[in-house]
Amino acid sequence: MFKFKNLTGNEKSEEPKFNSDEFKVSYEEFLEKRRTATKSYVFDLRSSEDFEQSHLPGAHSLPIEHFENSIYQMPYEGDILIYGSNHGEARQAAELLYENGFDSFYFIEDYEELLQALADSKFTITDAALEEIKKRLQEAGSSLKGFRIIASAISPKIAKYSVDFVQESEDTAQDTIIKVGEIDVYLNQESLLYLQDTIVERESDAEHGLSIKNPNREVSPLTGSVKEAMEQLLEEQINPMVASHGGVIQLIDIEDGRVYLEFGGGCKGCGMVNVTLKQGVEVLVKEHIPGIVEVLDVTDHANGTNPYYQPGK
Repeated sequence: MFKFKNLTGNEKSEEPKFNSDEFKVSYEEFLEKRRTATKSYVFDLRSSEDFEQSHLPGAHSLPIEHFENSIYQMPYEGDILIYGSNHGEARQAAELLYENGFDSFYFIEDYEELLQALADSKFTITDAALEEIKKRLQEAGSSLKGFRIIASAISPKIAKYSVDFVQESEDTAQDTIIKVGEIDVYLNQESLLYLQDTIVERESDAEHGLSIKNPNREVSPLTGSVKEAMEQLLEEQINPMVASHGGVIQLIDIEDGRVYLEFGGGCKGCGMVNVTLKQGVEVLVKEHIPGIVEVLDVTDHANGTNPYYQPGK
C-alpha cells in the first residue's frame, strides 16, 4: 500500500496529480472493503466529541487537524479506510495520504449518510416470524415498543446474533428504527453494520421463539480436533480482533489442556499483551473449547531467552 516517490530530481518525471475519484468509493463498497479486506484500518476524521457520540466499531478517532502529523504512524500494509462529516475532511486526508506515498486507501465523505446506507441493508423476517413477533407484542400490550435485532461484533467480518423485544424505556437516541409491516424493528449502530443478509425465523426452541441467522457474517461452529478447533478460532475470531492493532497470534502447541500461543506484529512487546491474553483470548478460548484450563503466552517479548515454555522434544 506504500509507494516510493521519485527522488531522482529529474524534473521531467513528474508525479501524477491527486485524483479523488480514484479513491472515493460508494458506501456499499466502503463497507464491503471493511468486511472483506485481510487487513483494514478505519479512521474517523470527525471531532473527538462526534466520535464519542457515535462511530463505526473498530474505527480509530483521528480528528483531521491531527491527521498530517500522524502520517508517519500509518500502517504500510493493508487498506486504510477513512470517513468524515461531509466538510471535506476525508478528501483532505486522502490527498495527504497520496502526497506521502500511500496508494491503498479509500474514503467516503459523510458518516451520517453511511448510517443511512446501513439502514437500507436488505434483511428478511419470514412471515411466520412476523406473526410470532406481532403476537408477542399484542400480548405484552403497551409495555413493549418493538422488536430488536442484535449483532455483537466479533470482528469487522463476523458477529454473534440474537433477538429481543424493546421495553418502553429501552430505546435510545442512537437506535435506528426500520418499519417492517406493522412492526418497528430497532437496531443500534453496531448491529446495523451486520444487518445485510440476516434472516429472522420462527423457531419454537429458541429464545422468544425466534432465531436469527446470517450465513455470510455469523460465527461458524468449531469443528475437528482440539487443535483444529483452536486454529479455526484464531483465524475466524481472535486474529481479526488483534489485526486492527497490527497484531497476529499463532498457535504453538496444546498440551495437558494448556494452549501455548505466540504473539507477533503489533502485539509483540506490547505492554497490554497480558490484558489481551487473560481478559480477551483466554476467556474466548475457554468459552468455545471444552477442556482448556489455561492459555499461555510463549512470545519472546524482550528478544531474549523464552521464559515461558519450552516444547517437549
